[in-house]
Amino acid sequence: MRRVLAVLLLFTSYSLAQSNLRTIPANLLIPTPPPSAPLADWTGSAMRINHSIPLSDATLRGWEYPSSKSSAPVVLFFNGNGMTVDRSDPLYRAIASLGGDVWVYDYRGIGFSSGSPDVMTFRQDALRVYDSVVAARPGRPVIVYGFSLGTAMASYVASQRKVAGTILAGTIASAAEEFPVYTHAQGVPTEVAAALIPAPDSIEAFNEVGNVARSTAPLLMLHGEADTLVPIAQGREVFAASTSTQKKFISLPGVAHNQTPATPQSIGAVAEFLATFHSAH
Repeated sequence: MRRVLAVLLLFTSYSLAQSNLRTIPANLLIPTPPPSAPLADWTGSAMRINHSIPLSDATLRGWEYPSSKSSAPVVLFFNGNGMTVDRSDPLYRAIASLGGDVWVYDYRGIGFSSGSPDVMTFRQDALRVYDSVVAARPGRPVIVYGFSLGTAMASYVASQRKVAGTILAGTIASAAEEFPVYTHAQGVPTEVAAALIPAPDSIEAFNEVGNVARSTAPLLMLHGEADTLVPIAQGREVFAASTSTQKKFISLPGVAHNQTPATPQSIGAVAEFLATFHSAH
């Protein structure tokens, strides 16, 4: 919120003719300060296994929620804006109960992970996480599942790696479409929000229409009809761009943005999607 208000201050304090003050970076969507979690709470058990990926400038930390079936598909979940693994434990357990082996990591600089948060670096980390999971569970189908900000990560991985399937919930189509909506939802006046120009990194990071067009993996999309933060029209646009021959769009009546992944209809749709991988492998 403070980041958005800082953008508003730039607009109200300086001339809109200064284009360098109108370009909005991808990191606009990172909360200020980033949510954190005490490392002492990063605890494992038989039902929740600790995993970490040490990098030169950060350590990514997360959990695996193992399935009782050794052949279960792996679901690599990418969190939404402001989510942390410790606060979202019930959601991961719900997905794991459907028969998936769920893996999820905090983004760098958020939750249990160290480093400096940066959306473009999140994308590279997403590839590192995917590669790590594939190495740890060889031969298992890996499905990437992204919610909100995480849809940018999941769709990017799907565009760069041969994933078994993709699930997107509350999907952003592009920075040009989403930034005015997002900033207006945070209290920025409509005329100011409409004048925002995404910076080049924003355009690249949130080009989800382009990402899905480069993946032919089976696709499931979930979007709330009452989503005012990422309007459902964006999700439909991404769905239309998908080149997959096995794709399904679930429209959720009365469901708002943050409710999307955990609503019963979404859980049921994910269960059906995962079941196809159990039967096929």
